[in-house]
Amino acid sequence: MDIDGTLLNRELKLTRHTRAAIALARRNGIGVTLATGRSFHSARRYANMLALDLPLICANGAFIAFRDGRVVQETALPARVALLLREMEAAGLFVQAFHRRGLYTTGRKSYLAGWIEEFCADDCKLSLLAYGIGEFRRCAVRRNPRLAEQVEAGAVTVHKLFCGGTEQRLAPFARRAREMGFSVELYPGTPQRMYLEIMPRGVSKGRGLRAVAQHLGIAMEETAAVGDNANDLDMIRAAGLGVAMGNAHETLKAAADYVTLSNDEDGVAAFIRRRLLARDGVEAAI
Repeated sequence: MDIDGTLLNRELKLTRHTRAAIALARRNGIGVTLATGRSFHSARRYANMLALDLPLICANGAFIAFRDGRVVQETALPARVALLLREMEAAGLFVQAFHRRGLYTTGRKSYLAGWIEEFCADDCKLSLLAYGIGEFRRCAVRRNPRLAEQVEAGAVTVHKLFCGGTEQRLAPFARRAREMGFSVELYPGTPQRMYLEIMPRGVSKGRGLRAVAQHLGIAMEETAAVGDNANDLDMIRAAGLGVAMGNAHETLKAAADYVTLSNDEDGVAAFIRRRLLARDGVEAAI
C-alpha cells in the first residue's frame, strides 16, 4: 500500500483501526508492505510501527530494501542527470536528491528552511511543522552545493530527484526529463502544490511490485495494491487486485478493480476486512 493519502489520514496519522486490520491480515498469512514515493528512511518509520517483514518499495520503486537495511534492488540515475539538476537549481527550485544514506538538497535556501517550506506550503500549524522537523532528522537531510558536480563525476549515486511547486514552474522540467529518457511523475501533492519526481528509465511502483513479488516467489495474480494518487496508477494496474482509496484521483478510481473508503475513514482497514479477510471466512466487521 501507498503511505500518503492511503495508509495515513489527512493529519498524517496511522490510526488504531488501520494498525489492527494490518496486524490481523498478517496473522492470517497475508504479506504486507509499503510502496511509496518517500525515501527508505521515511518509509521505515511506518514499517517499524507495523513490524513489516517484506521488502519496502521506496522512491517510487527506485530503491527496494528490507526495513533492517538489506537492499533488494537499487536503480540509480545516470550521471547525465547532473545536467538537469543544474538547470533545476539555476531556476531556483529546491531539489531533493534521494540516495542510500538519506537526502541531499540543492538551491540557495537553507536546507532546513526549504524543507519546512515544502511541508508547510498549505498549512503552517504546529503539528505539521513538528512532523516536518521529525522527517528532516529521519531522512538525514544535508545540503550539498556540489551535488551536480559529484553526480556527474560518479562520486555520488542518487536514485530519485524530487521537488514541489506550481505546475507552470515544474512542467518544463518534467518535459525536459522525459526528453532525456527518465521516468517522470508530475501530480498534485497538496491543494496548492504539484510534485515532480524524476527516476531512472522504467522505474515505477508497478515495476517495484513485480520485483518484490518475484523476490518472494509470488504470482502477480496473488497481489493487491492500494493507492490514491497518479503515481500509484501503474501499481494499481499491475496488481492482481487494484484498489483505489475513496479520496483517490478520479483516474485511479477508473482504473481500479475496487474502491474502498477514504483515508479519513480507515479505507485500508475497510478493504482488508471486507475484501481480503472476508473471502477467507475471517470476521470482517469493523
